Amino acid sequence: MTSKPTALGPARSAPAEVALRDLATADSLLLALDFDGVLAPLQDDPSTSRMVPESAAAIAALAGLPDTRVALVSGRDIATLRRLSEAPDSAWLIGSHGAEAELGSDAARKGTSSLLRSPELTPAEAEMLAAIDTHLDAFEHTLPGADEHPGSAAAMGANDSGNANGPSDFLIERKPYSRTVHTRGIAPEAAAALHEHALDVVEEFPDIRVIEGHDITELAVKQATKGDGIRLLARAGEPTAMGYLGDDVTDEDAFAALDELTDSRALNAGLTVKVGSAPTRASWRIADPAAVAELLGRLVAVRTEFLRTVHG
Repeated sequence: MTSKPTALGPARSAPAEVALRDLATADSLLLALDFDGVLAPLQDDPSTSRMVPESAAAIAALAGLPDTRVALVSGRDIATLRRLSEAPDSAWLIGSHGAEAELGSDAARKGTSSLLRSPELTPAEAEMLAAIDTHLDAFEHTLPGADEHPGSAAAMGANDSGNANGPSDFLIERKPYSRTVHTRGIAPEAAAALHEHALDVVEEFPDIRVIEGHDITELAVKQATKGDGIRLLARAGEPTAMGYLGDDVTDEDAFAALDELTDSRALNAGLTVKVGSAPTRASWRIADPAAVAELLGRLVAVRTEFLRTVHG
């Protein structure tokens, strides 16, 4: 389970105050970002998530600059992340909390063996995933009035969406290696009951990884983290500087990995930015996806000017 930071972390800064010089002037820059809550505002129905237009424009601009790489690192599966983000084709993707990777063809020239990574489920993992499904499917029958109003659970697959319309409705997002229960917008007592029910399956299968975030409880059968994704990106891209922006508990693994890479001198510079008010180990904090868009716009301008000076 991802460990939660115990300290609140830095005070909130305006996007104009975040120190971008080391990233903007790097010989080789890799900027990695979470999707939901960072590039896209959080939604009750996760299938409706889309990038803030200004962030989408900035991501496209950064991806088109020399010696500059953009990567998205998400709990979403790769197929859903690619579809919802509409990220540039050159963007690298890390999905399923680090279990999946989709890197561009240029990564092969750097000797990485993880150009495309979407591992098969082991028999034990398949058994755990089936047990999770059975367990969650049974929950709706425990809700008050379930016999009179069946079908309170909506299922969302990699290419589908389910809408929770009532105070006790909930949505289950089915990913290749996990199931995510979304409780945003439902009655608090139903959300609490569902959370407790979801955790019960771990008593039978203790190898299931529990991931808790903004109004979600995720049960995963693979142990990869976003920190693993950051380390893979560093190996594949060989940047001299990396930045990471994230908003949720799972992003703390990515912040920790980036700090380790910087402290070990594998990188000349690293920048970690928390989006939102939750406790964090990140070095900087900004308010919300609108602030992210402003920060990315700044980075585009400063990096473009630096590269223009260097390359004439």
